[in-house]
Amino acid sequence: MAKATNEAIHQSLSSARLLKIMECLSEKHFPVRLTDLSRELQMTQPTVLRYLNSLCSSGYVYQDSTSGGYSLTWKVCRIGSNVQNSTNIRNIVGPYINQMANDLDVGMLMAVERNGDIVYLDMALNPGNPMETLLRIGKDAPIHSTASGKVLLSCHSDIEIESIIKKKGMQKLTGNTITDLPTLMKEIEKIRKNGYAVDNEECEMGHRCVSVPIYDYTGKAAAAVSAFHNTDMLGDQRIETQILPALRKASAELSYRLGYQPE
Repeated sequence: MAKATNEAIHQSLSSARLLKIMECLSEKHFPVRLTDLSRELQMTQPTVLRYLNSLCSSGYVYQDSTSGGYSLTWKVCRIGSNVQNSTNIRNIVGPYINQMANDLDVGMLMAVERNGDIVYLDMALNPGNPMETLLRIGKDAPIHSTASGKVLLSCHSDIEIESIIKKKGMQKLTGNTITDLPTLMKEIEKIRKNGYAVDNEECEMGHRCVSVPIYDYTGKAAAAVSAFHNTDMLGDQRIETQILPALRKASAELSYRLGYQPE
């Protein structure tokens, strides 16, 4: 039993070292010498060389004939391409929002930013609470007046936000719509601090929405996941105690599946 446990630990450590070497090489613009790689990874040179030889024989790493350094080949791109082709973001997020719509008795949606607008890629309405809504799959929505839009805006720099707003404008859709940049920037700072955004009837009267971002392996926001309902069904206390914990949990799990690792 102890022998089997030791072997499992050894295999786990070996896999971790292999991935660490590949990740390190992926960050380099030029081939890396064995001595430098060993120093940076804090592994012995014989250990690193053993893994490099294995990666070279399988076609994932090559040794530069001039410098003697090691670098990844484009074969690793095949793995990423296969993953993206078989598991797009809608396929990953879809089951989550369908389950949450039923569990929380709310509408759920997933949105991405595209050319300064918000595009809804998927939506789940709770069958027991059908809602009249302007939201339509594949249609654009204003970035300044939706919870999804504001939470994705918050992931941009202030200069980028000003550029987007200058290009898209701030159309007044309801009496609650934010229509000036200074007020929007104050809202953005609040969103950055709290990690979520709320649409208080800013896009459609009678509807309230709460949104959190999803991050990918680059560390950038890839999409937003939101819960929405009639205003009287989505009060502050329910948002704080029920909706936000569920959204934050989903955000963490989905971001992990997209390869995100918090600093």
